[in-house]
Amino acid sequence: MRLLTVLASSQSSVDEVTAVIERHDLEYSLTDHTDGECRTITVPAPAHAVEPLEDDLATVAGDVTVVVEEPMAIVGSDWDDSARRREWLSFKRISRSELRSKAQSQLPSLVIFAAMTAISGIVATTGVLLDSLAVLVGAMVIAPLLGPAMASSAATVLDERRLFVRGVKLQLVGIGVAMASALAFAAFAQTSTVITAAVDLEASLGLGSHGLPPSLLVTVAVCSGIAAGLGMATTGITDLIGVMIAAAIMPPIGVVGVGVAWAEPAAVLGSLVVVAVNVIAINVGAIATLWTVGFHPTDRSRIRTTRGAILRRVILLTALLLVAIRLLEVVSDGL
Repeated sequence: MRLLTVLASSQSSVDEVTAVIERHDLEYSLTDHTDGECRTITVPAPAHAVEPLEDDLATVAGDVTVVVEEPMAIVGSDWDDSARRREWLSFKRISRSELRSKAQSQLPSLVIFAAMTAISGIVATTGVLLDSLAVLVGAMVIAPLLGPAMASSAATVLDERRLFVRGVKLQLVGIGVAMASALAFAAFAQTSTVITAAVDLEASLGLGSHGLPPSLLVTVAVCSGIAAGLGMATTGITDLIGVMIAAAIMPPIGVVGVGVAWAEPAAVLGSLVVVAVNVIAINVGAIATLWTVGFHPTDRSRIRTTRGAILRRVILLTALLLVAIRLLEVVSDGL
């Protein structure tokens, strides 16, 4: 459920706004401002009804501002019953503007993002050395990898170039920082005779998943992207989906660090390819999902431009994915 606050600067704008709201069969309240001119219209609406309402309100003449909020609670049986009748057959997709805001809010500051990713890389490397799935899960929870992937995917379907560039940059920075911290910690651990004596190298390197069939890896990564796309497109929670995405990326990054420190080039190359396969597949799955559920610009010319950009990006990502899968097959055969 969403609460829309519409600020209208004139009586004529107010009349048009209320007419739009009534056409959508929604209830509203009207509040006067002290100057006698401006009005505030408050409209509770289902999440999936926000975008059509915003599109119609954009055609209203005059100075009209729309603020969308998510209420903490709604008390009233009549409203609950009417909302249920409106929503039970709907997809409950959020609006484009909310998706844009949601994607932007997923991007932390660079310093915090780099610090959390570095910590996650160290924890993942520790989990690999210990051959401990519990520690690896901890690294997955810490890793802030969901935001950049979802930001670039949402920006692709919404034709938001600046957000797309920032999302891609943060994905590259995140992988680079995680790799660097994993390499540094693994190199430090390799200097300790106590650690090297306790490490079961064969079991640890197996956590990189480079020996698994590529089709299974791609299936997991694409499903992660689809789940993340659905979480972004609806009012669903994305936190646990972020753990799923990190599960496809952090363990092989930890294996890369251990493989370099213990001089295991086959495991290093295989795990690097696994990381590439997973990152590409997650982005492809998320982009395809967001476009399928109906996110795209409203202007027809921008739709054509965006469709062309998406097609080019998906083709490029798919080509890179096929190359990465082939490399993974070659590495797996050589193990």
